[in-house]
Amino acid sequence: MIIASISGITYIYWASLYMHLFGAVAWLGGILFLTGVSRPIVEYYGTEAIELLQRVKVRFLGFTWMLLWTVLVTGIIILLWSTKFIFFDFSSLWLILAHVKIILFLILAALSLMLRTSYKEMENARVEKEASEDLSPRDILLWRIRMIEQFEVWTAIVILLVVSLMQVY
Repeated sequence: MIIASISGITYIYWASLYMHLFGAVAWLGGILFLTGVSRPIVEYYGTEAIELLQRVKVRFLGFTWMLLWTVLVTGIIILLWSTKFIFFDFSSLWLILAHVKIILFLILAALSLMLRTSYKEMENARVEKEASEDLSPRDILLWRIRMIEQFEVWTAIVILLVVSLMQVY
């Protein structure tokens, strides 16, 4: 009876670990591909291609939220089963990196929320600028989206570096 419960716990841990890895790779890979790879290509082709990319990104946001929740839930499960991690214990480099990774995850989640809000505002944004304005509200939103996407890419890269360092230590 004890062996069955231990193997059940082990199964839950390993299933959570693999789901966590899949979710993180899909989420970070999607961010890096859509912003880092496809944006420069699409900007080369002009306005209609940029609008197409925005539609693709809006569709990806739904997938992003599924991945975000998967990474969050499985990350909590992994932390609960971890014998190595203790919150607010900074006694080793690995523990410091683990805390940094959690903070970066929260930042990336906030950036995804900001991006979602910006895309929703884009639907109602005015394209024309008034006489007293330098930029139209739509242009300002496009600039904000580009800045959020750049922060997303750099945060994703730093997360990958932190996870890589955690594997060494």
